[in-house]
Amino acid sequence: MTTSDLALLAPALAEERSLLLEPEVYAVLAAGRLVVPRHREIRSESGIDRGLCDALGTEQAVLKVVSPAILHKSDVGGVAICENTPPALRETRSRMLAAVSRECPGVPVRGVLACEKVPHLGGPGRELLAGFRCDPAFGPVVVLGVGGLDAEALIQALQPERARAVFHAEGLEAEAVAERLRQTLFHGFLTGRMRSARDGESVTEAALVELVLGLADLARRYASLAPAGGAGLAELEVNPVVLARDGRLVALDGLARIHRPRPLAPARPRDGLARLLRPQSAVVIGASAEGSNVGRIILRNLLAGGGVPKDKLWAIHPRVREIDGCTAFADAGALPEPPDLAVVALPADRGAGEVTLDLVANGRARSVTLISGGFGETEAGRETEAALRAAIETSRSAADGGVVVNGGNCLGIISEPGRYNTFFIPEYKLPFPDAPVRHVAAISQSGAYLVTLISNLERAVRPRYAISFGNQVDLSVADYLEHLADDPEVRVFAAYVEGFRGGDGRRFLDVSRRLRAEGRTVLLYKAGRSAEGSAAAASHTAAAVGDYAVSRELCRAAGVIDCNTLNMFEDYLLTFAFLEGRLVRGRRVAVLSNAGFECTAAADRLYGLEIASLAPATLRRLTELLPKGVIDAHNPVDATPVTPTDRYAGLLEALLADDAVDAVVVGGVPATPALDDLPAGLGHGEDIEREASLPQRLIKIFRASTKPMVFSVDAGPLYDPFALAMLRAGLPTFRKIDRATRALAAFTGAFR
Repeated sequence: MTTSDLALLAPALAEERSLLLEPEVYAVLAAGRLVVPRHREIRSESGIDRGLCDALGTEQAVLKVVSPAILHKSDVGGVAICENTPPALRETRSRMLAAVSRECPGVPVRGVLACEKVPHLGGPGRELLAGFRCDPAFGPVVVLGVGGLDAEALIQALQPERARAVFHAEGLEAEAVAERLRQTLFHGFLTGRMRSARDGESVTEAALVELVLGLADLARRYASLAPAGGAGLAELEVNPVVLARDGRLVALDGLARIHRPRPLAPARPRDGLARLLRPQSAVVIGASAEGSNVGRIILRNLLAGGGVPKDKLWAIHPRVREIDGCTAFADAGALPEPPDLAVVALPADRGAGEVTLDLVANGRARSVTLISGGFGETEAGRETEAALRAAIETSRSAADGGVVVNGGNCLGIISEPGRYNTFFIPEYKLPFPDAPVRHVAAISQSGAYLVTLISNLERAVRPRYAISFGNQVDLSVADYLEHLADDPEVRVFAAYVEGFRGGDGRRFLDVSRRLRAEGRTVLLYKAGRSAEGSAAAASHTAAAVGDYAVSRELCRAAGVIDCNTLNMFEDYLLTFAFLEGRLVRGRRVAVLSNAGFECTAAADRLYGLEIASLAPATLRRLTELLPKGVIDAHNPVDATPVTPTDRYAGLLEALLADDAVDAVVVGGVPATPALDDLPAGLGHGEDIEREASLPQRLIKIFRASTKPMVFSVDAGPLYDPFALAMLRAGLPTFRKIDRATRALAAFTGAFR
């Protein structure tokens, strides 16, 4: 922020106002190259003369009350239109001030703002909501959307991505802005592409782009997370920006709110993260010597992992000197050396906070995983958490960057490279069998969700890292993504996030762009959507474009695969992990099934994919393989239930050989005697372990091709072994064809 920028905020700061007055908002907008109406502030009736009318330069004028206490002026009679003559202006001013006094008795009024009446096009799509805000996680953000008095209702009623666009203000390029604006409805209205637009009633795309870039410039200057002097703008909104009859985009009404953001937390040391994920020594605090409790389970899991040598694995206990063969000490101060990892598994009401404070303040460990809850989640624990945060921040001034803390209220970490597990779940309740996919990092704010993810994908995906980070009292999702990005073995990152720490959203975007450029994948499920905008001010921008909308759009622009549902999150994880390295050539898809309903369902919901036009040679081959006189060859391919295993596999091979086919969806209802898809058993001669069986044929074809493929096995428990055999071999397999199709569309980029 420059000296002149600070000067525009100086009067409001001096008067300790939280809002800028509209003349001040106009001054900020003009500093960003935005067009505002010709205007003049009138403090008394003597300010109304012929010179004022000439300065406005229009036949009509708009008068607005200027008051730091009135946000929505039209609701209290604080806006009026009159002839642009001194007598009319004086009479209208007097009448308007009287109305405001009746509606808002005792409210201070500084004066009246006289503006030119800008002739413009009205109606939905031709009035814009424009502004910027300082998002606590992402920093300066620009919003452009449908505007007017009903802006909030319109944005909520329409498809959000069509009703408004959200941009990060930093690193914004004109072509990226133009591409995003073309996806909105208002772009068509304002650029004259809608049939309702008349000649001469349009603006160039370049003008819309310039509006966004001008707002981005202002956002960088005023809406930083760390503004110069400690004060900036939390948000600035213009509603509406209108297309004037003379072709200008004019910002009519403005609102801006001042903020003094808290300083961002200091960066966490990378060495601490390395020790946390690959510790060579560890201590468990809270392990019972008599029975099984959370701490004892964690100690045993650490022993079983083998990553920490037994002679470097300790426990803290007030009475005994040994637990499960590990040396126990009375307190952390008695340890022979500060361990790389301390796991605090005490309940909050039994001193977990005090123990963690001691570890951090006195450097008694290099890293801490705080399993315990009851801190930021409860009124009683918030004071302890605040003290812990302060101690952590103080420790950052140490030469080694201090102690890093994971949690609290977390499940802990499973690290394959570190060969350790601090989940407090015994292996018989959450086994970790071998699986074909091991290049995934699962990073979750919710420990319970991480358990369900691991369990649901058992025998298909075994994460290289499974990290539950809880309340982010110190380490955050952005810290883990940054650190794990340096591990080339991780190709897919799956993040379940309830909230970003201050400034961490921006870091998350930066790392995600880097990973995307490297051909790696970041999947995100953003929880906590129902509370979006709950703490918003009175502006339409904050109310209509909440925190989740900002997160969703910015993450998508950075190449993150945003998942709307938990089913999508797991489906996409399975698909991107299993299809890692396969070339995306395009969106032309072939569909194969032995059931007409699946062919119809897939064709009805392609999620942006396109049905491929098959080559004549492919159609001839399909005709040879399909049952004679039963069905014609076309795409989708309905093989009917009478097509046997070898021909069914041949149909898939024929589709994959067609250069016009970029990807394939393979469905099929297995409950037909024509297919060999059951495990060996009494009453039949089928065996899915046999090379000629359907799953083994599909596995062989999948591995021989580089084209993306997804599979569906739509049947009950009898066919679980069939689906599991496919998953165990690394084939993305679902139990409904529409889920398979949607996942494939996401992988190809056709659906987000």
